[in-house]
Amino acid sequence: MKVFQGKPVRIAAAIVLAALVLVLCIWHKCTRAVWCNLTVSKIELDDSADWDGGTSYTRIPYAEDSDSQYLDLYVPGIAAGETPKLFVIIHGGGFIYGDSQTRQAQFMYRYFRDRGYACATVNYRLAQEEPFPGGVCDCKAAIRFLRAHADEYGYDAEHIAVFGESAGGYLAVMCAVTGDTEFMDVKYIGQDVYGDISARVDVLVDYYGHIDKDCTKQDWKQLGIPEIVVSIANSWADKKSLEGFEDMDSYWHRKNISAMTREELSECDPNYYIEKNDLTGLSAWIIHGDADITVPYLHSERLARTLTEKLGADKVSYELVPGMGHASDPLYAEEVLDRLDAFMKEHL
Repeated sequence: MKVFQGKPVRIAAAIVLAALVLVLCIWHKCTRAVWCNLTVSKIELDDSADWDGGTSYTRIPYAEDSDSQYLDLYVPGIAAGETPKLFVIIHGGGFIYGDSQTRQAQFMYRYFRDRGYACATVNYRLAQEEPFPGGVCDCKAAIRFLRAHADEYGYDAEHIAVFGESAGGYLAVMCAVTGDTEFMDVKYIGQDVYGDISARVDVLVDYYGHIDKDCTKQDWKQLGIPEIVVSIANSWADKKSLEGFEDMDSYWHRKNISAMTREELSECDPNYYIEKNDLTGLSAWIIHGDADITVPYLHSERLARTLTEKLGADKVSYELVPGMGHASDPLYAEEVLDRLDAFMKEHL
């Protein structure tokens, strides 16, 4: 009888111990992620002097549907007979915030214009103004505009790299993996003269892009980050501005992601276009922080795996950076961008 009484006690104790270990593991992961985000170092942006390394063009319109359709362009002065290659930069902001001069866009164009690239940072219609696929169509129109007007501004648009971070990462990926019959609804300025110029790009640079629309909750569960922590961390998004939709992405689509059909999800899923389209010539550089509590790093992990299967391991670089949160400044530190510059020099 004593043995019979002792066995359930041991089982109960084992269950309690296992639950305690699970709670401690989740607590450790969550605490580490929050701590990394709170203590991350900052990089100072020097606004004390204008750039004197070339010519700056601000608020160039690339389409005529909206005043939001403009870009800023920086063309470095380089040796006679040489032409700078083009790097297109797409800002993030959850599809509802941001413009062509966000902090992250500035990190990118300041570094790369000083290393001989012509840098164009694109403004596009946010979700408040135009739902999906407006932002995708805008960015592809900007690329076509830049390719058409290359001789006018003095850069080489035969081969183009495109960068995006967060929501801009999604837009950059869509620009890279969709073809010239997809998301081309916005007419670029000069199209009547230059015709249906390609929006093809050669190098994709994706910083912690929000890629997978329908599995984010499962990702947080897998990574051990409670939903309440994610909600608090992303309270910068004004819920009132979402007009009752469950998140920013849903607001952009004007339909909750959780209510979308498989067909609707496929239309906006980069993986669908990666499988469908010929991506010959494309290379990709993907980076994400493992303490990101805005976009799960599993998005980038899956994207890197899918692109590697499509393009080959020599065409895809994926880096998961320990201790980095969403849009952490050290992801734009010189030593990181030096690695990106080397990749672009090899593949662009």
